Parts: sequence; structure tokens; C-alpha cells
Amino acid sequence: MSDYEAIRHLTAEYTFRLDDGDFAGVGELLSDAVLRPVMAGVRGDELRGQAQIEAFYADQVITYKKGSPMTRHLLTNQVITLTGDEATSRCYFTVLQRPPGLPYRIVVGGQYFDRFIRRAGQWRFAEKTIQVDHLNEIEFHFRIDERVRR
Repeated sequence: MSDYEAIRHLTAEYTFRLDDGDFAGVGELLSDAVLRPVMAGVRGDELRGQAQIEAFYADQVITYKKGSPMTRHLLTNQVITLTGDEATSRCYFTVLQRPPGLPYRIVVGGQYFDRFIRRAGQWRFAEKTIQVDHLNEIEFHFRIDERVRR
């Protein structure tokens, strides 16, 4: 697998684990990284380590039957820049959700800004900034900071 494909794979795997409600898996995937959530211009706390990142998602993401948030994360326009054993990536994300009894809808959109490092031949997340630009009926998906609602 090429370096570009390995990084695309990591980016996609993050969204698959979110959509499955596998927050332990998200924590494992980001265990070497700093996670920086930014919602509608409001910066959240920086999160580090598997346990802290897993707890953040388990606390903030609303789940339904079988522990799923009933979402599909769509990634587009990914640009990857490689520099030796480091890489950066930027892409758009759009989240669709179908809570019980409601139709599919777009609930959130924004950008991922990621930095990766290669250790022992394997690419890993080093930083992940989630910049949420658009919120729409987020109350079925995410427990958001009251500062964002203002």
C-alpha cells in the first residue's frame, strides 16, 4: 500500500469506527495523537491518550440501538502532503444521520486537519483537528457546549 493510500485508509477508518459507535477503537486509533475539537469557532479542550479520547466520544456522541450513532461520515476533497516520515491531510466531512423515526439529514459539516507520523513503517495520527463549520439539528447527534449555541 502506498503512503497516500495508508493515510486515506487511516482517515476513513476513523469515520467507520465513529459510525459504528466504536469509541474504544477511535481512542486506539488516536492514542498517539492530540485531538482538537473546534465547533463553530469555539475551541474545546485538547485531548490526549486513548482513555481521554474514548471518554470524550462516549460522553459527547448520542447513540441509539446497538450503540450506533446512526451516522455516515462522508469524506471529500482530501489533500495529502508527504514529507519523509511526516504527512498532513486536509479534507471536508459531511455527517448524515437517521435517528429512529426521522429521515436521513445532514447534521454537521466541516474539515479535518490531520498530521501523521510514520513509526516502524506504520502511519499513525499525531494530531487531529476537527473544525465544525456547519451545524444542523445536532441535538440528535452530539451533546454540544452551550457556548456553541449562542
